[in-house]
Amino acid sequence: MLVEALMAVALLGILFGLFASVASLMTSRDATLTRQAYLSVQARAGTDQLSRELESAMCNGATQPITSATTTQVQFTAPDRLQPYHLQQLTYSLAANTFRKQIAISTNTNGPPWTMGATSSPAAIVNSIANPSVFRYYDSTGAELVPTSGSLTAAQLPKVARISLTLTVVPLASHGAGALTTQGSATVRTWSTQQTCTP
Repeated sequence: MLVEALMAVALLGILFGLFASVASLMTSRDATLTRQAYLSVQARAGTDQLSRELESAMCNGATQPITSATTTQVQFTAPDRLQPYHLQQLTYSLAANTFRKQIAISTNTNGPPWTMGATSSPAAIVNSIANPSVFRYYDSTGAELVPTSGSLTAAQLPKVARISLTLTVVPLASHGAGALTTQGSATVRTWSTQQTCTP
């Protein structure tokens, strides 16, 4: 009788251990899936926002809309939504696995010339970014403009006609598994015939 009781207790212990392992695995998987979904929504929203702003990019009176471009950062000027509008200098960048945004807004509405206010602190859009390069640049023929020495040259910047963005997010709890990739692109207007980009 004692042997049977001990065997029953041992069997119950094994079953309880298996149940606890399965429950832990399910909880971890649910947390990973929840984090995946959250990061995916953030990445899509950030990609869409950047695309909308890039498509309204405009000259600032002195330069083409794209003022600097690397594989991890793009800076450009675009109007805000007010009437009369202020000019915004928008910077999207990847730093420490976080895709982020900074804004400087003109203090005047009658530019050019534009008087730019202070640049905001970087605001995180999405974190847990796994890919080291997020931006690619193309001219009007579809040929890729490859940054030299880390960034596009002054001669390349006016040729940018399309910018693509790729964000690959990996939830921290997934231990490197469960990567999701969000991609987007935006067409940049060329101003050579519509508006001069010099004062």
